[in-house]
Amino acid sequence: MYTTLFITLNFIIAFISDIGLNYLSHLRTSTEIIKSLKSYFDHYNSSILTGIYAGITVVVVLLINILFSLFIFGFSTPNTLTELYKFLIIAVPLGYIADILIYKYKVFGNTLDPYYRKAGAGLWGCIAFVFSIIFSTIAVMGLTKSLTR
Repeated sequence: MYTTLFITLNFIIAFISDIGLNYLSHLRTSTEIIKSLKSYFDHYNSSILTGIYAGITVVVVLLINILFSLFIFGFSTPNTLTELYKFLIIAVPLGYIADILIYKYKVFGNTLDPYYRKAGAGLWGCIAFVFSIIFSTIAVMGLTKSLTR
């Protein structure tokens, strides 16, 4: 159950974050990097669809992270702070590489080209992935503690 909850929460966090970025990309006061996402969101014309794409992308990379963690460290999802640090040791390069591959292989077509020209490939995808993992871990730890009381 823990792994399923962890994966589901990562999907939800990526989904909600993407909807937030969609909204922010249309504001005049947003940074140039965030505004550069506007063409991607406008192309799909659906916050729900792009949110689902973001969730699926995070889950695919997360499943790879889980497999590496299982084989290297002997656990699939982090249950302690120490395990979270170990999990993130895998997540950082994996998120970085995944973002570069999304750009290089045009996973979402040319719609993200303006974003990658402004932000570059790798760093921000990595940060988004790590953000999702940290918040999902905190949420799962909180939920499992409240359920066992």
